[in-house]
Order: sequence, then structure tokens, then C-alpha cells
Amino acid sequence: MITLYHHPVSPFCITIRMILCYAKAEHRVVDLPYSDRRVIIEKTGGNYYKIPIIEDGKTIVWDRTELGQEIARYLDDKFRLDLFPPALEGIQSILSRYIESDVEGVAFKLNDIHYESWLPDVHDRTMWLRHKERKFGSGCISQWHANQGSFHEELEECLKPLEQMLSVRPFLIDESMRFVDCDLFGVIGNLMFSGHNAIPTRFSYLHRWHSRVATRCGTSQSAKT
Repeated sequence: MITLYHHPVSPFCITIRMILCYAKAEHRVVDLPYSDRRVIIEKTGGNYYKIPIIEDGKTIVWDRTELGQEIARYLDDKFRLDLFPPALEGIQSILSRYIESDVEGVAFKLNDIHYESWLPDVHDRTMWLRHKERKFGSGCISQWHANQGSFHEELEECLKPLEQMLSVRPFLIDESMRFVDCDLFGVIGNLMFSGHNAIPTRFSYLHRWHSRVATRCGTSQSAKT
């Protein structure tokens, strides 16, 4: 059995969990507290502290490179999911960088401003806020909350090219689900995690794509879990 160590709100963790579901892999999920990464450090022998990681028997896999697709590629090889066909390596590299930079860069802020609704533990909440303010500056959450209107506009601009791509095919690149579909599903999952955000109504093809991917993976992203 594969064990996924994760934070349920993380877009990258959502991506890996949906790949496991898509593969119909026997697995269990361990939710880690935001304030304690000791399990990650122990499992990786002190070589890593981020999430997610997976444990498959005696094998520990984590994302070691900037683009961070090692876990996804491991699962793709193990279960023969065809998420990374060689002919699509170039376009997937370009598109995944766009999804994880432009789209995720604004989507996570729209979820983070509602952090109190999905972080009930006061210690976790405080340590999470400390991490955010060390990275983005003191008062960042309040600033993001005040700017959420412009963030929604920016998100729509980022999603527009993806909507256009999905208007002519069922998935982002071709007729089959590929890694970039999983990648975007994770970012959308993070956006909607609090239950306060959704895919903009006018993006009908993106809505259909999301339902199609969720059905294939047997997952739901209507609200936080």
C-alpha cells in the first residue's frame, strides 16, 4: 500500500492524491499538522522537509527538482497511466510552468484569505500565518483580502487561455488526460478548498473539463473536506 503524507489544502498534494485515485491505487493518506514536519524529515533521512511525499514499501519518493514532477512520474511509471508521453514532454513542461506560476500564483491567495475556515487549530493557524508573513511580508493576508477583487480579475485572465484550449478538445493537450490536467486540477482544488471560491461561471468549457476529470478520478472539489 502507498502512503501519501500531505496537507489537504496544498495544490501539489491534491494533484498527487487525484493521480492515486485515477490509478485506483490502494493507498492511505496521512494529514500532517502545518506546524510539524518531523515525519517528512524522518522519512527522507533529513534530506527534505516539504510536502507531499509518498512511501511505497521501502521506497520514499519526493519532488527533488524545481519543476517537481518526480512523484507524479513515479506513479505514472508504476501504474502505466500515460500521463507523460514522450511526444508531449515539451508542451507539458511549458504548460505546467504556466499553471504552477501564473495560475497558482494568484489562486492560492484567494484561498489563503479564508484560512481561518480551514485551519481550526490555533497552533497550526499561528504557525501557518508565521510562515506566510516570513515569506510574503507582515500583514500579507490582510493585503490580499483587500485586493481580492483584482485577484479575481487576474485569475480570469490567467484561465482564459486554458478555456480556449478546452473549447476544442476534452483535455488540455489532446483527447486523453495528461499530467497538466492533474496539475491544473490541483490548483483549482486549492482555489476552491475553503468553499468561498469557484471556477468563474463564464468559463463553461473549464467547468465541463473539471467535472470530466473529477468523474474519472472519483473525486469531488465542491468545498473543503
